[in-house]
Amino acid sequence: MKTFYVASYGKNNDKGIYIMRLNEETLEMQRVQQIVTQDYPSYMITKDHVLYVAYKNASSLNDGGGLGSFSIYKDELILNNNYNSSGRSYTHLCVDDTLRYIFAANYHIGATASYQLDNKTITQKISAVRHKGLGPDLLKRQTGPHAHYVGITPDKQFVYSVDLGADKVVMYRFHQGVLLEDADYTLNVIPGSGPRHMIFSYDGRFAYLVNEIANNIMVFKYSEGRFSLIQAIHCIPRHFKGFSSASAIRMTSTGEHLFVSNRGHDSIAMYRVNKESGKISLLYMVHTGKGPRDFHIINDQFLIVGCQGDNQLQVLTFDEDNEKLLMSDSTIDLPAPVCIAFE
Repeated sequence: MKTFYVASYGKNNDKGIYIMRLNEETLEMQRVQQIVTQDYPSYMITKDHVLYVAYKNASSLNDGGGLGSFSIYKDELILNNNYNSSGRSYTHLCVDDTLRYIFAANYHIGATASYQLDNKTITQKISAVRHKGLGPDLLKRQTGPHAHYVGITPDKQFVYSVDLGADKVVMYRFHQGVLLEDADYTLNVIPGSGPRHMIFSYDGRFAYLVNEIANNIMVFKYSEGRFSLIQAIHCIPRHFKGFSSASAIRMTSTGEHLFVSNRGHDSIAMYRVNKESGKISLLYMVHTGKGPRDFHIINDQFLIVGCQGDNQLQVLTFDEDNEKLLMSDSTIDLPAPVCIAFE
């Protein structure tokens, strides 16, 4: 049995964090427990047996939002603390390897913030930097900056913040948690791309940026803070004329395959990774339920997909050796799943 965690944007007391189990033999999923949260948990990560949560403010009074920390003990989540950010909503977060600092992306005001961690507890806000810029998107997703993802580069030299509204990846130096943009290294992306999430190859040589608006993946060679574009490849078929927006991007633990979820086309796109060149090639796409906002890969054998529009989780089976990704019959109803995490 594999335990995993689902963040839900369900209404009222349906929202919160769901502790789930997957039977890896029968593929059956079951709910273990729901933790009702005051705000919407928009993203979650696990690190060193702790589940960290980014909260979207659910109050019309702008008195919620922030970050949370839960210790993972067997099938339980034990609250360390929630840190209220006075209405500031976060959509992504990461924790440094020293477990002393947590960095968070604020989509709504377009900012990147840092917080102090002390023994798994979020103790104080250290700094926050507002981004600048906008883009040409006609659906008004780019009328201002919108930080959507924050991470730490493999060389540990930068905190990077992916800004969907400003079409850039802002590069920060950080010392004792204080963020300072190094504009010489900030990556400007083609206007109208709408960058959403970015991950790195495990050897740190390549970066994979998924663009929500352009519905493509940009592959960059990365070295000492510098990005050079080597490929751009579509996430959806060229003949598809409906609306779609790319969302999550994840890689298998082998580094040999990469996946992207598409909301609108409602699919998971599967790519083969050339580990020498860094370039990727599309293998095929598997249709999912409505609005696959997030998914996670378990043991390189299963994909758990959160279909926000269908209020449902789905299980796909994955045979990496034979490059087979198949939709199973296993589903479970769960209100508006937006993020999936596991240890």
